[in-house]
Amino acid sequence: MAIWQFTVVFIPTSWAEDNSCNSSLLYAEEGYDAERAWKRRQPMSGFQDVLTKILPSSKSWHDDLLTWGDTKEHDIQVWYEDEIIDGIHIRLDLNRSLDVIVVNVIEAAKDLDCALFFPEFKAIVEANEFELRNAIKKSNAAKFVNNPQEFLNEISKKT
Repeated sequence: MAIWQFTVVFIPTSWAEDNSCNSSLLYAEEGYDAERAWKRRQPMSGFQDVLTKILPSSKSWHDDLLTWGDTKEHDIQVWYEDEIIDGIHIRLDLNRSLDVIVVNVIEAAKDLDCALFFPEFKAIVEANEFELRNAIKKSNAAKFVNNPQEFLNEISKKT
């Protein structure tokens, strides 16, 4: 993932509600794992058509991965094992226009009955444009895009 990309993960709304939007339940020692939310809740058949409304499908580099878009720009990755979805991950290139894709991401999340999980903030929120735009605005990717030198200076102070 490039520093100018912001990650959004779709989480089944039913899982988010059943777990009070507690994102800590998605974490293990290695980091977050959306599979925990998808394990017993799978998207509707035809979910691929919904994601194609966001970005065109693309050739995957792995047998267990469905992809849309371009990994260097906006992209979607859906990992699965034995035809069971492990997660729907969207990366937004903040150097590109976001107006259309933000609307499309929210529409797809609603069509798939998903909430949004922002790994950077360890937050699960309702799928709406305000929440997504607000998270993007506060993200490290946005800070980098807006002022790369200042962002890098801030990071070097923390290490």
